[in-house]
Amino acid sequence: MQRKYIAACIAGTFLLSGCVGHMHSPYRDGRAPIGLQISFIAKAPPAPRRVSIPPRPVIGAVWIDGYWNWTGVRFVWVDGFWDRNPPRNRIWERSRWVHSKQGWYRTPGRWRER
Repeated sequence: MQRKYIAACIAGTFLLSGCVGHMHSPYRDGRAPIGLQISFIAKAPPAPRRVSIPPRPVIGAVWIDGYWNWTGVRFVWVDGFWDRNPPRNRIWERSRWVHSKQGWYRTPGRWRER
């Protein structure tokens, strides 16, 4: 009985960890993960930070802008980075905050077809 309980806890941990997602969301196929839910907040995000973009590390690398992420308590800045291996025939669409009647929500960045 105890072994089954421990195995179920471990399996549940792995399943739940897969639902968390990445701080950056460059979905290579241009789609959001299954089960993505929009959370609205009343508070507007801070203005994007002005950053110095480091030199391109390799030809063809694409800069993925940083953004403000809502933790459920406060905004935290997520730094931008160079994607050294961007998908072919795709353009990076940056993350952005949108204001609606329900409040503010963030649409994650994604790769879209040209």
